[in-house]
Amino acid sequence: MTRSDYSWIYPSQFGNAEDPGETTAYRRLYHGIRSAILDGRLHPGERLPASRDLAKSLGISRNTVVTSFDLLTSEGYLETRVGAGSFVASSLPDRDMQTDDNGTNKKSQTANDRPIRLSQSAQRMLTYQRRFARFRVARPFNPATPDLDAFPFDLWARLLRRSWRAPDIDLTIPDDPLGLPLLRSEIAKWLRQSRGVNCNADQVMIVSGAQQALDLAARALVDPGDIIATEDPGYEGIRGVLASSGAVVQPITVDEDGLDIEGLAQTLSPARIVVTTPSRNYPLGTTLSLARRLALLQWAQDNDAWIVEDDYDSEYRYDGPPLSSLQGLDTDNRVIYVGTFSRVLFPGIRLGYLVLPPALVPAFRGIRGFADGVPAPTTQATLGAFFAEGHFGSHVRKMRLRYGERRSHLKNLITADASDILSVMPSDGGLHLCARLIGDQDDIEMQEALVKADLDCRALSSYFHDPRSKSGPEPVCGLVLGFAGWKKDVLSESFSELVRTIRRKS
Repeated sequence: MTRSDYSWIYPSQFGNAEDPGETTAYRRLYHGIRSAILDGRLHPGERLPASRDLAKSLGISRNTVVTSFDLLTSEGYLETRVGAGSFVASSLPDRDMQTDDNGTNKKSQTANDRPIRLSQSAQRMLTYQRRFARFRVARPFNPATPDLDAFPFDLWARLLRRSWRAPDIDLTIPDDPLGLPLLRSEIAKWLRQSRGVNCNADQVMIVSGAQQALDLAARALVDPGDIIATEDPGYEGIRGVLASSGAVVQPITVDEDGLDIEGLAQTLSPARIVVTTPSRNYPLGTTLSLARRLALLQWAQDNDAWIVEDDYDSEYRYDGPPLSSLQGLDTDNRVIYVGTFSRVLFPGIRLGYLVLPPALVPAFRGIRGFADGVPAPTTQATLGAFFAEGHFGSHVRKMRLRYGERRSHLKNLITADASDILSVMPSDGGLHLCARLIGDQDDIEMQEALVKADLDCRALSSYFHDPRSKSGPEPVCGLVLGFAGWKKDVLSESFSELVRTIRRKS
């Protein structure tokens, strides 16, 4: 095949991320020829013009053409035949384009439209995916946003720099999947003092967050078809992680006394794991009563089952002293305790922890080694120093007072300005409160309207396992309102917009 014009093979600029318009001449020619080969405009075995002729035709130097040809030859796109010139490599398949009447590449269309076959694990996980609006910057009333302005980032930066001035072997060559000894020791000390957890540093494993902790637990303890019991309502991220293991996720009703233990006992077969938030259900805020805590521990012992205690923000309790952990009542080593620093400090820290029964430590250490090795040590070292020097406890105490004031302010706003459309539901702590919508309201539609008003409210009914199910608890139509991340004046202004939006929808 002979061509007389090759100007199309040398674009004046190449506008993609790999080769911006400012690229050198030989790279533009290289990309032009390579693209023509890959999309079928140049066929296997086709002869290219001599370098001198092509350079003259394109108005570029011969050295540019030679350099491009050499690069294409070294990568296997071209082959050189002594005395004959350069040819498109014959080993490449003929990828001649098929076009429709408009000249559109049918082959590219087919590749783009081809359905992707996902694993069953991925499909199960995506079943629980929620589609909240994503704001680039946190908006009122996002329930997971702490007060980032109050975090001592300057202090954090100093501790971070100090850890790297003379890094020890644990930072430069970390080798323990459990995490840095200093941080694990400080976490164990904090949990013993503040939460009544029975543990030592050897039982603590550092993870990237609560969901990785749940993923590790599912990998270690669950086989496909096993039942994992979760709270209903509850955090959807828990269900998605656990479903990926092939387990059957069984929702168990939560009422004013917490998880319904009688309902747990009525599953078709005993659950292998039950995941619970005994200090404060997410999102309702109810606490598991002492009677049910003891009953749950007995159930786990009777059925050779495990309990995962997710203690996601227990540091922030405003009505009464902090509650003791369920793990602290466990005498049979059935409880895996999970905590995270994303809400207590800042979301980007991406650190959490597991407190494991001693018998599970070797298995979790081994599995973690295969999953992602050792958690990033730099942030661990900084957080360990933050604990050891007393900054963590000081920060928690300061924020508990601040968040308590903001919580009271939001409750007062509801009482004073919106008592006819919202009713605050009981809760003793956390970074959010729930408010029931009064009247015939659809909270999913209300959430969509509030998002358009630039407010990040969450529909309470969306936290139920299946709002359409007649067998589960009746979903409560309401809103989940975070208050921790915003000053009182911002809360007041945003709440006024929230009330206006609800009244327009009513």
